[in-house]
Amino acid sequence: MRTMSIILCLTVTFCISAQTSVSQFDKKIDSIYKTSKIAGFGVSIMTPDKILYQNGFGYADLETNKKYSVNTVQNIGSVSKTFIGIALMKAIEEGKLTVDTPINDILPFKINHPKYPEIPITVEHLATHTSSILDTDAYEKSYVIENAVVLNKENYTKKELKELKVMSSNKTYSLEGFLKNHLTPKGEWYTKSNFLKHQPGDRYEYSNIASALLAYIIEIATDMSFPEYTQKYILDPLGMNNSGWSDESIYQGHRASTYTEAGNKIPNYKLITYPDGGFKSSIRELSLYLQGLMRGYYGEDNILKATSFREMMSPKLAKEQYNSKKELKDNYGYFWEVSPSGKMGHNGSDPGILTLMYFNKKEKVGAIFFMNTSLEESKEIIRSVQKIWNAVKEFKRDYINS
Repeated sequence: MRTMSIILCLTVTFCISAQTSVSQFDKKIDSIYKTSKIAGFGVSIMTPDKILYQNGFGYADLETNKKYSVNTVQNIGSVSKTFIGIALMKAIEEGKLTVDTPINDILPFKINHPKYPEIPITVEHLATHTSSILDTDAYEKSYVIENAVVLNKENYTKKELKELKVMSSNKTYSLEGFLKNHLTPKGEWYTKSNFLKHQPGDRYEYSNIASALLAYIIEIATDMSFPEYTQKYILDPLGMNNSGWSDESIYQGHRASTYTEAGNKIPNYKLITYPDGGFKSSIRELSLYLQGLMRGYYGEDNILKATSFREMMSPKLAKEQYNSKKELKDNYGYFWEVSPSGKMGHNGSDPGILTLMYFNKKEKVGAIFFMNTSLEESKEIIRSVQKIWNAVKEFKRDYINS
């Protein structure tokens, strides 16, 4: 899904400051909420084996005054890609594929770079965003409003109405059908410009479609649907009982409504390329997930072998794989951002949501932030998120120094 480069600076490092008690932290975050235009949000701070702080603020639904709690469920955007990384490493452990496997050895249809058909795209290319596959405007066809709704123009700004009309006019495809349409020569949206001018492996270029393609490849290689595979090997072992890829996998009474920057309610929508950003979870259950991954990174075999966690979260990109417009500030593992400062994790943004999920490998403390309001271009909401995340960093530093 959409990445939030505009706020990535918030998540680069965790630093040191004065002591803050839980009650003081609650008051600080609540005061930020009361002066913000955020409908609702949740915060969780943890070590591998202990929750240090967890709370919700504001509203999961403004019309009914339903409170946003640690059990409120919402879409988590591109943080979903970390589940592809876990599934990939599990499939490798099972001997179903390797990172060097050419994707055409597994796919039931062929995908080749039109300019470099002789150079195979590999599993590792997809997992590190170096496949040469681009999203282009056709990627927006992945967003589909779930049920027929009447979009009254008085309820939205002109920009919001335009975007929602596009989503409501999009057709539903299977994941396989969507990928074929974008990446095979006979596809409805196929064009050579769906690929970088560079050959596979040469350049880093963040790609949602390439991410969803890898999830589909895992399905074929393991002979299990991606939701079934992640349920068996990730969600069930970690006790994530109210999280998943579909509405059927969650309790609808806990589902958050989502809102535009202007505070207008967004109709429920689904994602055809769901593995790249369609996972639904709560602050409470995603904390179980991050704690499990942290324990794995620090040497505990759980949903993966400890060596697999380390391999997934180690930097893979060389400096020359970044184009001239990008600095090598953060490297990339297999769907994990990895920075020199020790920060590891991912962020995600989509219509009506923002998610941050990071831990610091040196300090062994992690944090998660959810909100059910679009960020996009709202400077006021951006400032509120900055204040919240800075407060989170202060709380973490106090714990480390205590």
